[in-house]
Amino acid sequence: METMNEEKLIKYLLQESDSEETKAIQEWIAEDDANKKQFEEVQWIWNSSKVLLEKSEVDENQAWQRFTQLRDKKVAAPEKQNQRFLQSNWFRVAAAITLIFVSAWVYSAFLPQSGRAYYSSVELQSADSPIEVPLLDGTAITLNKNTSLSYSQKFLGKQRNVSLENGEAFFDVKRNENKPFVIQTEKVQITVLGTSFHVKTAGNMTEVIVVTGSVQIEIEGKKEVLKPDEKLSVNQETGEMEKTLPSNKLYNYYVSKKFQADRIPLEELVKALNEAYDANIEIARAELRTLPITTTLEYGSLSNNLDVIRETLNLKISQVDGKISIE
Repeated sequence: METMNEEKLIKYLLQESDSEETKAIQEWIAEDDANKKQFEEVQWIWNSSKVLLEKSEVDENQAWQRFTQLRDKKVAAPEKQNQRFLQSNWFRVAAAITLIFVSAWVYSAFLPQSGRAYYSSVELQSADSPIEVPLLDGTAITLNKNTSLSYSQKFLGKQRNVSLENGEAFFDVKRNENKPFVIQTEKVQITVLGTSFHVKTAGNMTEVIVVTGSVQIEIEGKKEVLKPDEKLSVNQETGEMEKTLPSNKLYNYYVSKKFQADRIPLEELVKALNEAYDANIEIARAELRTLPITTTLEYGSLSNNLDVIRETLNLKISQVDGKISIE
């Protein structure tokens, strides 16, 4: 198979070839399937390039002028053959396309996740501690530890999609009425325009607590709308939904970095600490479980927080073989 010079093929596509060159190229295309394939690849690239130029805001003539200014500085006296090539329509288009792609690459380098959510799904995952992640549309997410999700926000898509696989996350969604923000767990779908809320999925249960705005939760055709300071627990196995008021604000500890207890039962605070620190704290006496406590603990040292609880309630706390006992 004889390889054809791509500059000649571009000239042919531009209809700048003379009669002999045109005849030679047509015969070359016809003589071998591999030649035809090479021509079709060049033709596809050429047609795609024209589409890019038509859609781009970059002015081709301006791009060409900037390119020739740089070229003249580098080359004082180019050979006639090179000069003819540099002044051809093919090279002018190539210069403009190069500028477009370089500009797009530089721009995308500063976008969250390098702009990959515009054309594919992006995986986000936290390990042993919470992480804060900005999304491409300006939405901010805080993932609690051991949480994984994926999201995409495609240019031509009608909505912004998130798939929460496991764990919990706090969403502060950038409002866009033309492109709803949709979170999907195994069976539950949560749709919002712009709001902030907490979502937790564990086993068959999904929990949603709204802080600002409103969200719509749907499962198996049944829908509920939540407003600020409302909580919905959804059983993904049975489809049952229960709307209540949050009993405390401890759910938000991984976002606020604080455990805020306002006259809540001690057992609720202990449950939050066990979850946050993967600890094994037990309340030894039953009457202590409902003992009200008001305090604010920093999401830092567990040992320091236990000292605060001990001093606040005048209790005894002991630790043996990894088990912490409050009595």
